Amino acid sequence: MTRWLNTLLLAGTVLLSQGCFDVGYKEAVNTSPSVQSWLGEWRSANTGFPASSQACSDLAWNITSQSATAIEGVFEATCTGGVKLTGTASGVIDGNIQITAAGTASGLGSTSCNFTLSGTGVLQVDQSIRVDYTGQTCVGAISGTEVIRRR
Repeated sequence: MTRWLNTLLLAGTVLLSQGCFDVGYKEAVNTSPSVQSWLGEWRSANTGFPASSQACSDLAWNITSQSATAIEGVFEATCTGGVKLTGTASGVIDGNIQITAAGTASGLGSTSCNFTLSGTGVLQVDQSIRVDYTGQTCVGAISGTEVIRRR
């Protein structure tokens, strides 16, 4: 009887100790943060002439490359006087998007010139991006706000 009781106590101790130690299989948990895809064409709904004498409209940014903290692609816009901007744009993602763009301004008769543009893109609740920008062309300064949406 003592032998049977000792065996029963030993078995009970082993079973109870299994509950105190984590000896089971654990599935790996993905702890890396998800990265939002910015790839694709983003375009403003405003395709008419700019609202002010220094603004641009019909902004389009075709984002072709992305990392966790940066995006880049082809940029175009139409500015006051029918000046067409074409070039490249890149953005640093830091909660907002710090945007820089550069390229050629054309539609000035037979001449063209370089342009530069910088601004901040802010992701909106509806997944659009509000872009507040300033820049320079050979025609003069440009600035304004446009909202772009993925197409």
